[in-house]
Amino acid sequence: MTPLRQLQALIQAEFRHPVPAHVGRWYLVGGWLLFLVALQILSGILLMIYYRPSPDEAYESVRYVMNDVRLGWLVRGMHYWGAHLLIVVLVLHLGRVYFFTAYRERELNWAIGLLLFGGVGAFAFTGMLLPWDQQAYWNADAVRTALEHVPVVGKFILELLWGGHELETGALLRFYIFHVGLLPWLMVMLLAVHLYLVNRQGLYSPSPFQGEGQGEGQSPASSRTYHDMLLEGLFLALLTFGGLLTLAVLFTPALGEPIDLLKPNPVHVPWYFLPALGFFRLVSPDFGIWLAGLGVLGLFLVPVLRVRGIALGLGALAVLGALALAVLGYLSQGGPP
Repeated sequence: MTPLRQLQALIQAEFRHPVPAHVGRWYLVGGWLLFLVALQILSGILLMIYYRPSPDEAYESVRYVMNDVRLGWLVRGMHYWGAHLLIVVLVLHLGRVYFFTAYRERELNWAIGLLLFGGVGAFAFTGMLLPWDQQAYWNADAVRTALEHVPVVGKFILELLWGGHELETGALLRFYIFHVGLLPWLMVMLLAVHLYLVNRQGLYSPSPFQGEGQGEGQSPASSRTYHDMLLEGLFLALLTFGGLLTLAVLFTPALGEPIDLLKPNPVHVPWYFLPALGFFRLVSPDFGIWLAGLGVLGLFLVPVLRVRGIALGLGALAVLGALALAVLGYLSQGGPP
């Protein structure tokens, strides 16, 4: 038997293995995320070909993509809606891991997952300015104004991202470098470690499947095989691609008006930043940044919560609090920075 035939037989044998009983369709969410990440990378590379990260050319280059590049509007639409769906699926994945307490004995991977979540937020924030239109400029300027009041940390972030205390021409280039140069490499490295740890430690097996003398990864087998799971994942990917294509065609993201420094725009942020907007409408930026830091630290310390009931209760309170802040942020949109 040739090496190729041996490899083919090995893969076929692996796919015929039954899936553990606790591995339901919720476990497809991780693969769903990987598909969306690949789609964002591909569409982002296509957009990079035409984008010009300078204040004089950025807006016109986006307009050129939308109006003159063949199917450029479609690629930008899929990148736009893909980013929204990626955040939704990531929140679902993080919520599944938390509420299923799948972080137990996987503290390092939980921390890496939180870093990946923060990285996606950084992608969304840095990408928000790149169209260099009226709304993008004044949204970023509102964040700059808030950071000016934050001692120590605020000044550091302004120097790092804005290059100073004003939203000047160098800020666009810095945002672009972070968005396409630095963040992708950091995210790929974190994702590689995350996947390696998942493969090494195995999928979390809830306690009902862990009988006496039965460890993790030894739960009873189900009638589904890995071949079935692969087909389900491929179907989900195809459905996702079709859905994003439909959204890009029916709801093509519009490019706003060119920047007018004499006509400030009211703040209108994407839905995923509404809880943050509501939070900073509720508390002052200098106090809020430290309070948010404590919240982030609490997330990293989640594996310390050994009592499942306490963890679930705190998680439910966090979800309700985020929804309440999102409503507050939505109602306060359109106001001054």
